[in-house]
Amino acid sequence: MGTSLLPLGWRCQTCEGCSCRRGSRLVAYARKQAKRNNRQQTNQPADRPDTTKPRIAIEALEQDLPQAPSPSSRPRRQQEALSPGEIYPVFAPKPGSLVASDAPWRWDDEDEDRRGAQADDATTSGTSDVPRWNPRTGFMRTASEVQAEAAAAAGAAGANSTAGTQAEPAAPALAAALKPDPSSQPPLLPAVSRNAVLSSALGTGFWMAILAVFVRNYASLNSAATMGTDPAAVEALLRWPAGLESLTDVAVAAGAAAAVTGARLALLAVWSDLREATDRSNQQVLTPLGSFDILLVAAASGIPEELLFRGALLPATFPDWRGLLLSAALFGVLHNTGGRNPAFAAWAAAVGALYGGAFLVTGNVWVPALAHAAANAASAFIWKANRAK
Repeated sequence: MGTSLLPLGWRCQTCEGCSCRRGSRLVAYARKQAKRNNRQQTNQPADRPDTTKPRIAIEALEQDLPQAPSPSSRPRRQQEALSPGEIYPVFAPKPGSLVASDAPWRWDDEDEDRRGAQADDATTSGTSDVPRWNPRTGFMRTASEVQAEAAAAAGAAGANSTAGTQAEPAAPALAAALKPDPSSQPPLLPAVSRNAVLSSALGTGFWMAILAVFVRNYASLNSAATMGTDPAAVEALLRWPAGLESLTDVAVAAGAAAAVTGARLALLAVWSDLREATDRSNQQVLTPLGSFDILLVAAASGIPEELLFRGALLPATFPDWRGLLLSAALFGVLHNTGGRNPAFAAWAAAVGALYGGAFLVTGNVWVPALAHAAANAASAFIWKANRAK
C-alpha cells in the first residue's frame, strides 16, 4: 500500500463539523495514483531503454577529435630582424647600387632632400648611396639621384637666365603688350540688377526726405534758441517754396549744374583716385540702367539729399557760412562708401559747399536740388557714352 499524502488527524478547515466528503475523495484518488505508479515500475521490462533520464555519451566523440599540439612542438618565430627591403620590396635599393648590407636606412623629409647633395658629401662611400624615403612625395631617391636632379635643375636655371638676357631688349614691348586694358578688367564691386538699384535709390531717397522733415521741424522750434542764431535768418532758410520762383533761381541752378559737371570732367582727366572711385561706383550702379532709369535715380538721389543737408541741416546749425561748411563736410564724409575713396569724399564736400552757396544766395532749397539732380544725370550720361565707345 502506498504511503498516504495527508497527515494523520487531518480535517477539512473549510467544512469543520462535517464529514468532508470532498476531502475523502481526494485522499482516495491520491492513494490510487500511488498504487498505479508502483505497479508500473514493477512490471517494466529490463531491456527497455530508460527514457526518463536521457544521457549523452561523448566518450567516442572525444576520441575522434584532433589533439592540439603541445607548446614545445610549435615552430619558433625567427629571432633575426628583417631589413626594410625584405619587408617592403618597394624600399629595396636598385640592383647594382653600392649599398652595404649593414647600411643604415634614413627616413628624411623634403627639406633634407633639398640638402641631400651637400650632406652626402660628408658621409662615407658605403652609406652615400642609401635610398632615402620622402614621406611627402612617396618616392625613394638615392644620393646620386638627388645630385643628378640638382645638376639638371642648375642647368635649366642657367639656360633660362641666358634666354632672359637675350630677350631683355624686347621686355618693355612685351610688358606693354601684356598690360591689361582697364576697360576689360572685371568690376571690383559685385554686379547688381536694375530692380536692386532702383529700389535702393528710391528707398534711400524716401527715408532721407522723412529725416529732412523731422530736422526741419526741430530747426523751426529750437535752432535759434539752441545755437544762438538769428531767428529771422533761420525762418527764411526754412521756407520751402513750391518751386523756382524767378529767373535768377533758374540761372543759379543751371550755372551750378554746369560748374559741377565741367569740374568733374576736368578732375577725372588728371585725378586718378577720383577717376578710379567714380568708375568703380558708376560701373555697379549705372550698368544695368537705361536712360529713364538714370533720370529717376538722379532725381531720387539729388533732391532728398539737398532737402536734408541744405534745406534742413544748414538752418538747424547756422544760417550762414558756418552751417554751409558743416553740412558740406558731413555730405563729403557720407560719400566715402559704396566703392568710393577719400578722393571722392573730398570732391563731394566741395560740391556740397557749392550747392550750399547757391542755397544761401537764393534762399530757395529747390535751386541746389535741381542743380544736384541735373549734375548727377549729366555725369551719368557722359560716363555711359564714354563706356560705349
